[in-house]
Amino acid sequence: MCSILFTSKPIENLDYVNYFNKFRGPDNTNSVNISGYTFVHNLLSITGTFTIQPFVVGDVVCIYNGEIYNYKEFGDYKSDGEAIIPLYLEHGEKFTSLLDGEFSILLVDFSKNKMIVSTDVFATKPLWVSIEDGQVGIASYESAIKRLGFKNIQKVEANKTFVYNLQNLSLVDTHTVYEFDIDNQNKKDFSDWSKAFEEAIRKRTENCREGIFIGLSSGYDSGAIACELNKQNVPYKAYSVRGRENQYVLQARHAKFNKNSKGSIYDFTADKWAIAHDYIMKCVEHFMYKTYSSSSDYNEFDLALQNDNGSNGLSFICSLAKTENYKIYISGQGADEIFSDYGFGGVKKYNHSNFGGLFPKNLRDIFPWASFFGSSMVSYLAKEEYISGAYGLEGRYPFLDKKVVKEFLWLDSDL
Repeated sequence: MCSILFTSKPIENLDYVNYFNKFRGPDNTNSVNISGYTFVHNLLSITGTFTIQPFVVGDVVCIYNGEIYNYKEFGDYKSDGEAIIPLYLEHGEKFTSLLDGEFSILLVDFSKNKMIVSTDVFATKPLWVSIEDGQVGIASYESAIKRLGFKNIQKVEANKTFVYNLQNLSLVDTHTVYEFDIDNQNKKDFSDWSKAFEEAIRKRTENCREGIFIGLSSGYDSGAIACELNKQNVPYKAYSVRGRENQYVLQARHAKFNKNSKGSIYDFTADKWAIAHDYIMKCVEHFMYKTYSSSSDYNEFDLALQNDNGSNGLSFICSLAKTENYKIYISGQGADEIFSDYGFGGVKKYNHSNFGGLFPKNLRDIFPWASFFGSSMVSYLAKEEYISGAYGLEGRYPFLDKKVVKEFLWLDSDL
């Protein structure tokens, strides 16, 4: 859960500009000026060798946030980020399509006057950009760019790699990171999906030198994660809040930990809520949810992230995890947006559902629905990233693994 900042403007007060960014990378902050541009990287070191960014190879400079799970396929690198520039030099600006992971990337090739900005398939790691008056600002959080004086700031789209001319800052090309095949909707059982989910958990939990934790509810997404962690005998800590959960299911899940794992169930009292809320009011920048539906005129634009009960519950859980030195958060984000659509059998459980969870025989009729890349996907990913990031913890998202999603889209509509 690192964070990045890149700008052509002078930074007069880095502590002020970098305030919210810094929480995401508490292990080291490095700021360097190269050819009149400032590259700032805040490091949270989770896997591999402790590696300070930016990465520099000749005239190419890169800063990035996230985890690349397949980096060893490309060479004997000590850290995953070291693979980025060599991949760019070998494969060009479409190199992001080779990456399997959760990331946001800023790469500058000074020799070719080229600037590349990219997210992963679902933009799990936040990235914001502003280009105005011949100046550029790019950062993990909007606040860092705003505090540099930029006004027109946009969140970088999911599943996109943008290529700019560094000299005049014009957009010269856009590439899709991953193309979903939605014309192969014919698998008659879940075996391939189950294998993909098993692999998604494995690669997000192997070779971790920091503790792993989950928020374990009575819902299906955290339940699936817990089942797979138990099956693979991955050490982890489960944190549960009683609230309105199904207590029977919650207790049954807490009776099934593997031999290396444990869990605790907490009452989220008013005093605890107040402490959790106070922390995110101080350490999380303002963010407004935007949730809407593909099939109705429902739009909600007036809920602040800080006022969401889910945000405050996650803040409470993250405070406990940090105290107990668990730094890797395996989240169920994305399951409701893609696998259930907040509905079942055509019945919408929430207003922002798109088709009530009733998948058609031809996905082209609905793909991509609003929350596949946008709507509650963007809003609730912000909740996960902004809250865990404020505690210096890293979020990982097995339900948003591109192979897991691909295998789900390939299921027969009856499944």
